[in-house]
Amino acid sequence: MSAGITSTIRLAIRTLPENFDRSRIVTVLETIEEELYEGGVYASASADSMAIEIIVRTDQLLDTAKVLNELDLI
Repeated sequence: MSAGITSTIRLAIRTLPENFDRSRIVTVLETIEEELYEGGVYASASADSMAIEIIVRTDQLLDTAKVLNELDLI
């Protein structure tokens, strides 16, 4: 990700929709990153045991929200 102002979005893993397999978190992260990329958002997603963290450029927050909403993540 290029230098600049970034924002972090945290999503609780326990609140993921049923179509996301919580036991395959790497696949979930890849899916989120791919969908964001297809929506024109360049993001980095990672996870710990409790939450998914998505880092995006702040100027892409609106596009990020649109994609995450389409995925029923927000």
